[in-house]
Amino acid sequence: MIEITQTKSGRGLGVVATEDLHPGIFGLKVITEEALIVFPTLEDQSGGSSKVPKFLEPCPQVYADWYRYLQEPQSIKDRILMLYNEIDCPQANALKNYLHKYKDGINDTEEIDKDEKQILNHIGEFVQFTMVIRFNSVELQPPARDGNGPGPSYGHGLFDQACKMNHSCKPNCVWFTTQDGKSKEVRAISIIRKHEELTVDYNGNVLDATPQRRDDLFQAKGFLCECVRCAADHDDTRRFKCITQQTNSQCTGYHFLCQPTYSKAPSLMDCNCCGRRPTEDYVHKVMKEEMKLVREINELDSIADTDGIVSVKDRIKRLDPPHTYHSLAEKCYLLQGELYSALGEYKSSAEAFAKAIDCRIEILGTDYWSQATAFTCERLGDALKYVNIEEAEEAYRRTVRALELMRGGGHSDPYVKCAMKKLLTVQQSSVVLSSDSLPREECLKGIADAPEGPPVTDFPCRLCGKPSIIPTSSRDALSYCCEFHKQMHHTAVRDRSIAF
Repeated sequence: MIEITQTKSGRGLGVVATEDLHPGIFGLKVITEEALIVFPTLEDQSGGSSKVPKFLEPCPQVYADWYRYLQEPQSIKDRILMLYNEIDCPQANALKNYLHKYKDGINDTEEIDKDEKQILNHIGEFVQFTMVIRFNSVELQPPARDGNGPGPSYGHGLFDQACKMNHSCKPNCVWFTTQDGKSKEVRAISIIRKHEELTVDYNGNVLDATPQRRDDLFQAKGFLCECVRCAADHDDTRRFKCITQQTNSQCTGYHFLCQPTYSKAPSLMDCNCCGRRPTEDYVHKVMKEEMKLVREINELDSIADTDGIVSVKDRIKRLDPPHTYHSLAEKCYLLQGELYSALGEYKSSAEAFAKAIDCRIEILGTDYWSQATAFTCERLGDALKYVNIEEAEEAYRRTVRALELMRGGGHSDPYVKCAMKKLLTVQQSSVVLSSDSLPREECLKGIADAPEGPPVTDFPCRLCGKPSIIPTSSRDALSYCCEFHKQMHHTAVRDRSIAF
């Protein structure tokens, strides 16, 4: 299915398909592997040396990781160092020069701590290890057990295969941490042809402007992205209304911002609809307004986190993006959606979340569903259930479908389970109860009170996890706690065959 080989793009090793990969509606698992080694967060480290060498005092996590590495058998150490890329790396050269300079400055009579001496006697190995951790390790953070957001971080880990996957700002795969916090699963989410490289998103910011994405990657991973989006002649996240709309023109087109690599000064492309060329004054005007909006959104995010979103409601309502499909538009709509939900204005909240989803799909395309898109769909459903139950059902169905594509079709994943529970709850109005089933109100309360985590018996209810009382024909099949839950689950399985 896949192989690790030198890539045609010149990015070193990568993961390439050995056959056509068709993910289908439930995605396609291509890699599942346990970490070679897990480095807990500094707060969770225990049993190591308490004294950090003087020259590493600004970086205690680096020393904690090194100490953890030293406990491993040589076979694991060798596999870890094999992840080191033998290229001219400025960060590696700088660290190596710093350590040699520090070592040369030590007096012969000066006492050296044993941990300090251990590093200074193995500078080459230490530098390689540090670069591997810096550029190849990935965070290990599974979902919370109830599916409401991420759970606690297990630290970061190194992997034989997953760490060799390259980045793209429009990836064809997604990866996530499994519930045990030790493994990574990689799933294909779009058709991948034979010999095509499998890629993932390193930073989770594919909707940010190109310069921001490239800078974040350079700071975190030490390379400038040259993917198909970053190498294009325009920034697909930054659209501006046609200049003719200033004079009430009927043109509905827009100008893309030219990529900075193609123009020293900011410039806009001709309108995609009427072909009108923007003036320098117009370019200067929209660039100034864009920067002002960036500062405003950052400030509102900060205030909302500390004082609550309602405290800045008037400013949030006034947010006006440069274009409906500008990357800042999604940020504006998400803030407005959260605000209106907090105010109980659910119709306005649903409209804002729907705009945010449309913005992401327009920029990234219908063939790329990210976890962020799925969660926005879920928030849309949360608002719509107070406005239109049928539309809420459709929003939750889209959420389930997107999460199943990215995380698998089973119900063990907390994110999928949480979304499915919401979908089943809004579907209750279409379920016809049989005469021998439990009362509807009691069953719905059972959903709300369902225990989180693993099933409580060997034969749990397929829907809520409570002990089953309705037997099934096969021991391999899961049972149900009541006829109502059985009918609800069968209805959901049937409805999941409906396309978006």
